[in-house]
Amino acid sequence: MKRNALLAAAFCIALGVSAAELRESTIVQVVNEVKLIPANAAEKEARANDAVRAPDKVRTGAKSRAELQAADKTLTRLGANTVFSFEQSGRTLNLEKGSVLFHSPAGRGGGTIKSAGASAAVLGTTLIVAATADGGFKCILLEGKGTITLPNGKTQRLEAGDMVFVPAGAHNFGATVKVDLAKLVAGSQLVNGFQNPLPTLAAIDNEIAKQRIAIISGDFEETGVMIGSVGTGNDPLPLSPINQQASTLPPIVLRVNPQGENRSGIVNLGYGSVPYSIRFNDNK
Repeated sequence: MKRNALLAAAFCIALGVSAAELRESTIVQVVNEVKLIPANAAEKEARANDAVRAPDKVRTGAKSRAELQAADKTLTRLGANTVFSFEQSGRTLNLEKGSVLFHSPAGRGGGTIKSAGASAAVLGTTLIVAATADGGFKCILLEGKGTITLPNGKTQRLEAGDMVFVPAGAHNFGATVKVDLAKLVAGSQLVNGFQNPLPTLAAIDNEIAKQRIAIISGDFEETGVMIGSVGTGNDPLPLSPINQQASTLPPIVLRVNPQGENRSGIVNLGYGSVPYSIRFNDNK
């Protein structure tokens, strides 16, 4: 049987569509320790209905999270141990540390994601972004299709489940891989940890179903390689570890040669390189 394999990667994204600026949102829900840090005032406890205006920062503690909604229904969900702010122009989200889920309704123009040392333009509706220790970040598209564009103009298309890694100061994208969406979503507080369901939850469930069918039919194959948490669990671990033992973390799956040839090599996931080897049997 000829089989493709799923792979997951990490990436930085920004959206390049003309749209209203995203400089302000209202806090919809806070869970546990969430602080609002105004530009010219003392830090205070964040509460529902508080306005977050650029360049105010929002900081979450351990096992904490927050949901923000803009006037155009753009959602920003912050995971644990996150520091986040809007820029004063455009649709730019600054992620100093931690992880966010970003949902931009169709036609709203998405947004640009910036970390300490990386920036990219993303066009897509629902995605998770997580900062990495080197100043870059990882991004996973949860549903639909998207486009990532680096500041130098290099662009890459993404499909649901694709994860891309962009290191600090990168001029090129890293490997594009796919994650097991079912396991990622099931353990993600960014997806499931709020009172209001995501508007695109049905679309995400549809992508999960399609991926499960591809695995069951043999079109895709899990590699057994695990990535670090990406906005999963109550208190996400840093993204630096690459776990090759049994784990509840979302596994990486490799896309292989469609001719079914045996293949091996190294996948660079930013924090280290993971060897892989895939062999095919003779069954057609």
